[in-house]
Amino acid sequence: MSVDRKQFLQLAFAGGFGALFGGKSLVPKRWKDQGVKLTTVSRQSLVMGSLISFQVVAETESAGYEAIRRAEQTFRSLERKFSMYDDQSEMARLAHQSGKVPVAVSQAAIELLEFAKNMHSQTKGRFDVTVEPAMKRWGFRQNPGQSIDKPTDRELRELEEIIGSEKIIIEDESVFLDKAGMGIDTGGIAGGYALDKAIEEIKQSDVSAAFINFSGDIHCFGEPLKDKKWPVHILDPQTQQPLRDPIELSNEALSTSGAYQNRRHDNTDHSWGHLLLPDQAEPVEPMGSATAVHPSAMVADAWSTAVYVGAEAPSDVHTETLSKG
Repeated sequence: MSVDRKQFLQLAFAGGFGALFGGKSLVPKRWKDQGVKLTTVSRQSLVMGSLISFQVVAETESAGYEAIRRAEQTFRSLERKFSMYDDQSEMARLAHQSGKVPVAVSQAAIELLEFAKNMHSQTKGRFDVTVEPAMKRWGFRQNPGQSIDKPTDRELRELEEIIGSEKIIIEDESVFLDKAGMGIDTGGIAGGYALDKAIEEIKQSDVSAAFINFSGDIHCFGEPLKDKKWPVHILDPQTQQPLRDPIELSNEALSTSGAYQNRRHDNTDHSWGHLLLPDQAEPVEPMGSATAVHPSAMVADAWSTAVYVGAEAPSDVHTETLSKG
């Protein structure tokens, strides 16, 4: 995951809750009934290669910061398992042993990969975490400024042979990648999984509400103010201006996928985005962006990617698309 992975979203407030809602102090009912005066704390951290912004509404600053600390620990723990850049991570060990032997992994990895296989089936192969070898070949594990030679047709056919989530074999507490050269790209799913777990952890703390922006993937719960939802603007990446009225979230997650910024180029300055069509092992740009909203951040994360490359989301996932231009 890179810092420029998703840059489409912006929390609707910059000056605090008072600036957003006209300066009126409104406390969520369950706290107001107890005569509690709430405070809002915020923090930004660099975790899993991306910038994370936290907003927490709590009775005290110390309670708010403790909730954020616990959420950060969740992200860092999962980063050690899912990172595509750490040779000691579980995903790296799976790639090293691909086509050889099964690898014992954590329950978190089992949950992530079982969901990924289910998504692969639901999307008829449009969502596929085994595109990692193609991601590498198209330059997405190299410096963004480096010129990349496009793969030949023969290379693409060879990549197609080792892509396919049906080749992920899960048995008990181990995972086996069936073909040598396979690898797992967690970029379209791990952020959402981590957000779900972080929100679960924050809910164990004594806080009223929380909002996490993980480089464009959003998850929240509770009310920022009484009878108010969390507002999120989707920005035009060219002008940095809102494309529409804010999407208001309540105990929901939102994810937007697109190919605007995380790009690579060849020596002719032709560029391509990081979202690939798995069965062709090639980047595609059929639209400007796809946004998905769902109570689970992992579901929203996966479906925003899947819809972008052509899948049709189920009725319980709200999606919006932005045309190119």
